[in-house]
This record gives sequence, structure tokens and C-alpha cells, in this order.
Amino acid sequence: MSRPFSNKIANGFTLLEVLIALVILAILMVSAIKITADNIKNLWNLENKTLAAVVATNHVVQLRLDKDKPEKLDGWDEMAGRRWYWQINRSFSNIKDLWMYRIDVFLEGDKEPLVSLLSDINKI
Repeated sequence: MSRPFSNKIANGFTLLEVLIALVILAILMVSAIKITADNIKNLWNLENKTLAAVVATNHVVQLRLDKDKPEKLDGWDEMAGRRWYWQINRSFSNIKDLWMYRIDVFLEGDKEPLVSLLSDINKI
């Protein structure tokens, strides 16, 4: 006949083992959340740089199409729900009959340009 309370080791986890498992799970979850937050921040930066490059490229195309080649130009564009400030500066190129233009694009409120694009444009 078996006794209801025997000296056998019970199958299952102790409270201490469960708490250790929960601590390990919590540490892993915090790490996963931090990695996800860093990825979202990097994605935002990459998106802004890509949009700034599109703004700069648009102005290079506009300079190539315009007959007037200004020495300096600046302005604002709106793209993807954000405002972009751009500056165009002309300098001399090492190649005959070409101007070298530098287009800097800033996100509204930024002090440093997200993108600086150099392009040679025909003087004519």
C-alpha cells in the first residue's frame, strides 16, 4: 500500500527554478526590444538620407535642364511629409566648359547636411 506523502522527489520545478527562468526570459526580452528600437532608429536615418539624396538629385537635373546657371541658390522642398532646405553653390571645375556644383540638403531643424552631392554641369 502506498502512502499519500512519500519521501520521493516530486516531479516539477521549484519556485527558485521558475524565478531564474523568468529572469533569463526578461533579460532576453529587454535585449530584443533594444535591438528593435535601434533598428527603427537606423531605418529612420536611412529613410531621411535617401529622401535627401532624391531632393539633391532633383536639383541636379533641374540645373542641367535650365539655361541659367546661378552661382548660389537655396530654397525649401516638401517631400514625404518633411521639409527639406537645400543650398546650391557653384565653383570651378578642372574640366573645361563645366561648372562644379555642390548641393547640400538639410532636414528642417538640422545644422549639418544629410547629403552633399557634387556634380559637374555643362556651362552652356
